[in-house]
Amino acid sequence: MNNKLKMLKKGRPKTLNLDELIDVAMITYWSEGPANVSINQICNKAKISKPGLYRELGGEDGLMESVLIAYQKKITIPILEIFKLDKKFDDTLDTIISFITDTVNNQNKPKGCLLAKLRQSQNKFGPKTQRQINLIKKQVLVSYETWIEQSKLKNEFPSSISSQFAANYLDAQLNNALSQIANGEERSKVKEILKFSLSVIRKQKKKGNILT
Repeated sequence: MNNKLKMLKKGRPKTLNLDELIDVAMITYWSEGPANVSINQICNKAKISKPGLYRELGGEDGLMESVLIAYQKKITIPILEIFKLDKKFDDTLDTIISFITDTVNNQNKPKGCLLAKLRQSQNKFGPKTQRQINLIKKQVLVSYETWIEQSKLKNEFPSSISSQFAANYLDAQLNNALSQIANGEERSKVKEILKFSLSVIRKQKKKGNILT
């Protein structure tokens, strides 16, 4: 458990299982959409009192922040590990396409990406939630950009294309694919669309300086 959550619990009588509460909240937000879930629903599903939740986490903003920290550890970081593997650029791209369209959505978890759902309506959430969304987004983009820079050094990605632009483009396409799956689009169709949209950043598809 992270230090922030430990600090929240320190000196207070334990009235609920905080890890269980966060797991329940994560699945509920993920499956039903954050905008469609109330704090009362979370309390009912987790079988806890509303005062207990507020005592431990300070309210819905603190709960969402804690959910995002847990989601980052369980989902986001393992996905980003793919970009650290010793593979060629195109092989890594194929791996992430399959992971996003097949693996992520076949693990008895809700469809789509919780982070993507939160980012779609980020301005509606509290400051703690918004800050955590931005921290994870930055972590993701830095991972993409680092991978692209390393691929350039290996002559597997054209140096004429901005690494920052390519990282943002990749992020947008992956999030779009996850949103399509969450909305019920057939995975095989989403996979073909994603392959096509990402073909423009493969080295053999480049013609000049078209993506700078």
